[in-house]
Amino acid sequence: MPSALISDLEDAEQIKEVNLLLDFCEKGDHAGAKRIIQNGNLPSLSLQDDDGWTALHYATNSGNKDLVEFLLSKGALWSMIDKIGHTAGDIAFSYNDSEIYSLIFDEGLRSEMLRLTLVRKFKQKQLDGTESEENNEGSSSVSDNAKFLSSKLTYQNNSVGQPICVDEEGNAVMMGWESMIMKETAQKLCSGLENSADFELSVLNIGFGLGIIDGYLQSYRPARHVIVEAHPDVLSFMRQNGWHKKPGVVIYPGRWQSFLKEIEDGSIEGNFDVVYWDTFSENYDDLKVVFDNLFSLLSGPNARFSWFHGLGATSRTIYDIYTEIAEIDLRDAGLKISWYEVDVGGGEAIWEGIKRRYWNIPCRYRLPICRYDV
Repeated sequence: MPSALISDLEDAEQIKEVNLLLDFCEKGDHAGAKRIIQNGNLPSLSLQDDDGWTALHYATNSGNKDLVEFLLSKGALWSMIDKIGHTAGDIAFSYNDSEIYSLIFDEGLRSEMLRLTLVRKFKQKQLDGTESEENNEGSSSVSDNAKFLSSKLTYQNNSVGQPICVDEEGNAVMMGWESMIMKETAQKLCSGLENSADFELSVLNIGFGLGIIDGYLQSYRPARHVIVEAHPDVLSFMRQNGWHKKPGVVIYPGRWQSFLKEIEDGSIEGNFDVVYWDTFSENYDDLKVVFDNLFSLLSGPNARFSWFHGLGATSRTIYDIYTEIAEIDLRDAGLKISWYEVDVGGGEAIWEGIKRRYWNIPCRYRLPICRYDV
């Protein structure tokens, strides 16, 4: 969410009005805030002061539920973040103010589901040829998968000995602190599905990274272990580390979208007992495509699916919202989901030298395990 600072305004009267609104919201003065808004001289209800706080941040901090509800009804943006990355919902959560948190959560859920619907409609228009594609020039690899696939990746250990993979912008593609998450995920995915005289385990992992989960999946000795990976530097790393020689491993050197098309047209057999998805530089809408294709990938009612749930993991509020959205979309896709929690540790040192953190919330990781809803 881009910032919109009060200090950028040029109209002295507007600056005065916005500052008055923030003062009233800080005091929890509903009547005063309402009067300022009804004057109609405010360019936005989501302008930020020098700390990045908006009227909604201050109203939330005051604990006035009615004021928060009023601001949201008048169009205050729930997703604005302050200078340290906190939304108003994060403030409510930190105070254990469940009523205000629920108000902001509900507004965030509604608006995000609407936004995702509009994005999908726009993408469909692109596919239909009724809209021109956006110009991606100058975009970051975090939001542009095509640029990411052509970027240079580096594998190294940081000062605390943690293995990391970073892109040329200094963004972490994968980091060693995820090992406990990956171990637990592999255990939840594979437990009870071990090879036997009449069963051969077949697993699919989309997105190799450091190969952490693939290492744990190998411990269950799958008869078939397909790894989908498109980045040439990752493919080189895999070959250097002998992954092409490991038992049962088949490497698909291409994008997962192409892999799904080959599954669909019968060029590649599906019937996977375990499917895991953890790609970089893609968004929730890409994951939704995977949700919608799981029936062509999974072998049957005992098969399981999971993904790295870092959706919105820079804000507790956004993380909660995308947990709910994922659950809704999975139900629509005919799957049921169970959630497990895993501790996330390591402290500040694990992020040394990383430009942008992809996990920055003080809560346990939510591990999703999905099955057919039968």
